[in-house]
Amino acid sequence: MKARGFIYGSIFMVLINFIVRTVDFVYDVMLSKYIGAEGLGLAHMARSVLMIFIVISSAGIPTAIVRLVAEYKSKNDYFTIKKILRVSFLLALTFGIVFSLIIGFFGNFIAINIYKNESIIVLIYFLIPAVILLPLTITFRGYYYGLRIITVPNVSQIIEHVAQLIIVFLMLTLSQPITPIKGALIAICGISIGEVFDLIWLTSMLKKTNKRMMNIPYRKKSAFEILKQLFSISAPIALADVIGVLLRFANSIFIPRKLMDIGYSYREAVSTLGRISGMAMPLIALTFIVTGAVVTNIVPNLSENMATKRYHKVKRDITFAFKMTLLAAIPLSIIYLVYAEPLGYYIYEDSQVSYFIRALSLGSVFLSLEHTFSGILNGLNKQVAATINRLIGLGIQVFCIYSLIGNPKFGINGFFIGFFLSSITIFLLDSIIIRKKIKLGLDFRDIILKPILSSFIMLIAIYSSMEILEGFSLGASTKFFLSLGVGGVAYIIMLFITNAIPKNTVKRLKKGNI
Repeated sequence: MKARGFIYGSIFMVLINFIVRTVDFVYDVMLSKYIGAEGLGLAHMARSVLMIFIVISSAGIPTAIVRLVAEYKSKNDYFTIKKILRVSFLLALTFGIVFSLIIGFFGNFIAINIYKNESIIVLIYFLIPAVILLPLTITFRGYYYGLRIITVPNVSQIIEHVAQLIIVFLMLTLSQPITPIKGALIAICGISIGEVFDLIWLTSMLKKTNKRMMNIPYRKKSAFEILKQLFSISAPIALADVIGVLLRFANSIFIPRKLMDIGYSYREAVSTLGRISGMAMPLIALTFIVTGAVVTNIVPNLSENMATKRYHKVKRDITFAFKMTLLAAIPLSIIYLVYAEPLGYYIYEDSQVSYFIRALSLGSVFLSLEHTFSGILNGLNKQVAATINRLIGLGIQVFCIYSLIGNPKFGINGFFIGFFLSSITIFLLDSIIIRKKIKLGLDFRDIILKPILSSFIMLIAIYSSMEILEGFSLGASTKFFLSLGVGGVAYIIMLFITNAIPKNTVKRLKKGNI
């Protein structure tokens, strides 16, 4: 894909991400119904351990691979590009093996001494295949994205999630009755199953991709030089990611403990964690359908355009990323706020999760912008500043969690306060850095007021549709989701009417001009 096709590529990836997130969302709903809130809470505890090792072994490296591959691609130095892949692969494999051994030796200690829960020992040991596989798949995806080959890694994600959904569903069906610990174990196994299918696809396409590259070196780089470049980019990103994962790990330990301190039973505390991490957060993260596409696509584009000093394209791409994020985040946050009860009941058949959805909706817009801005800053070679901003935000969140949750006046609301304050702080700090680097000249009427107006019309359309459908013999959930669909269509139409999405966008997309 050419650089001028950034917007085209982003929209394509949004469609792919929509498929992936839809499958993933169906998977989360299926898990919630089969294994319950307690099972989700146990699985989250184990996944927190996994994420610590994955972040340490690969955090920042995919971004570094994308940037370096994009840089050398602009020079047509495919010899170095291939060497970057070899060095990155060996690095990922080494990390995976080392950390799998650590889990093997210290699994008991983690479960008994940190989590104070012997039942999750088996969950931790079953993480070992994923610890080896995940860094490898992440490395290959970074390689393809750096080459601007977006089809291969996006198809791999679809394969991974569909395979995980089908096989885990069969395992849950054939393993009845399901206890919380058995359900959590199957969920953990599903991670490795998906990664196996993912890796098979990525490696099978490698030979075909490399055939197109000429082995003409500009200057032979040693493995040490490449490692130095990788770590110079990845280290700051990894630091923020590691701390973020450690925070989630700590949350999985201390949130249940602090809730028990104020009178929750063990099952109630773990179930609360499950409702937040396994039900409410996946719903709130639906905006990552858009932001994930933008972040993945913008890093190589910004790196290449900054290197060639095409600053007008840099401004265009950042403006588009900002606008695209808000176009998705604003209507979804309003839906979460207004329709939390039916969403919780009809999706999860759990009325208690509705409160968590509404509480998280207040910070969902800033969370989405935080995600997009992290990609922008990484593409602008401002990963150190991005890391500092995230550390500040995480510090605020930690303070709120540990000072408020154990206070009966706040309880679990302490988590939501920390989530909101952290997200808005990181957003503001990132905004300052981006504005200092690139003067954008944003039209806030276009990117904020128009989506809000369109969202208001969307709510009217949803309400009107629900009233009309009352006269039809359909299930309540069917009526609700049909009404949401009508509201979504009304929202998109309003974006065209208000010119938030220019009317010639479709024509330009067909011509590949954007």
